Amino acid sequence: MDGFFGIEIARRALETSQYGMNVTAHNIANANTPGYTRQRAVLEATESFPAPYWNRPLVQGQLGTGVRVKVIERVRDSYFDGQIRKENQALGGWQVKENALKQLETIFNEPSEAGLQNAMGEFWNAWQQLSRNPESISIRSSVLEMGRMLVNSFNQLSDKLSRLQENLNDQVAAKVNEANSIAEKIASINHDVLRIRVYGTEPNDLLDQRDQLIDQLSKIVDVKITELDSGVMLVYINGRQLVSEQSANQLQAVANPLNNGFYDVKWALDGESLVMYDGELKALVDSRDVIVPKYQGNLDLLASTLIAEVNNLHSRGYGLDGTTGWNFFTGTSAKDIALSSDVDDPKHIAAASSWPPGGAPGDNTNALAIAALKNAAVSVGGSLTTMDDYYRSIVANLGIDSQEASRMVENGKLYYDLIENHRQSVSGVSLDEEATNMIKFQRAYQAAARLISVFDEMLDVLINEMVR
Repeated sequence: MDGFFGIEIARRALETSQYGMNVTAHNIANANTPGYTRQRAVLEATESFPAPYWNRPLVQGQLGTGVRVKVIERVRDSYFDGQIRKENQALGGWQVKENALKQLETIFNEPSEAGLQNAMGEFWNAWQQLSRNPESISIRSSVLEMGRMLVNSFNQLSDKLSRLQENLNDQVAAKVNEANSIAEKIASINHDVLRIRVYGTEPNDLLDQRDQLIDQLSKIVDVKITELDSGVMLVYINGRQLVSEQSANQLQAVANPLNNGFYDVKWALDGESLVMYDGELKALVDSRDVIVPKYQGNLDLLASTLIAEVNNLHSRGYGLDGTTGWNFFTGTSAKDIALSSDVDDPKHIAAASSWPPGGAPGDNTNALAIAALKNAAVSVGGSLTTMDDYYRSIVANLGIDSQEASRMVENGKLYYDLIENHRQSVSGVSLDEEATNMIKFQRAYQAAARLISVFDEMLDVLINEMVR
């Protein structure tokens, strides 16, 4: 121990206070940075003097040697991270489903004058008008025009549903690419974390970036996280490793010819299908392969029933020229329903159910029968209902599904925000707290500086005054 021992203690105090002030400044600077975690300088006393070895100096007791920064640590709770990521998966999935159902509501556009409900009503009304004047060529042309409008409504709905499926399919490929990109970035950060920790330091800002990337990835697909003692984060999807210590496996979107060429999500390494239980990617696949086909199937069933019921009556009726056996519609679904070429001539519209001598060209009984289909109970998918009621049930079910998805999104956001608030209460930067720390380190720095001044005065006395 020498006369400069106290100065060395004061120097360490200055250095430590300045270090703490720098950490505080970094926190304040990043108070509004997304994903930033509050940092804290952990202080510890340096080793006392003398150290307990066999030839230590013979002094009474041990003297403290000052302070140092042990580590700069992030103030973060892994429990809230796990809860956020779990909720992220569910919320991301419901948001995708809500978006898909909202688009379906926009496509069906009910109730409105441009909707299928109105087109069906105009079609039945045209037959009702024809029953009042079955010999009128202009009214027969109106029946054809209303039939053409109804056909176009079915065709357009089917085309829009197909385009929605294609759009969802494109989003599947985009999400696979996004997941791969995030996984590569996480693997790169893992590599950097390993290199930095070799030198005994904490790469806090890198860890923040990695946690933010994992949060983003957890919204896309259901991931499980394992943190090693080395600081590396391993990422798994249903037991298979996506991110290792320094590399990432890749996912790929592979066109499936058995599913209209839509993408299946597989592991690039061996082509095995990716098993998913939650997240945006799972919801996109479900929306594409389950939700949209459900409503497409309902629409096709309505179209096929309409075709069969109208053709059944129309083909048994008679036109103005006495001809019979003509179909009014062709096709089997909403996609290919069309007006039959049999009725290109308005005279072939079968408004009559008989022909002279049993009746007259002006007979309207078949037109009445077709108009009555509006309120007639027919077999639709094995259930007796009217076609109008069946379509209304499609629209009502869509509204219920959409409301359910919106409710789940709203509830999910509330729970997510609650957890995020808890996480921020631990990890977020409090400017009031940082201001307190700033004053604390400032005062400690001033005291250490004053201590050096005192030692300087003492040395001045020792060196100059004693010489006199």
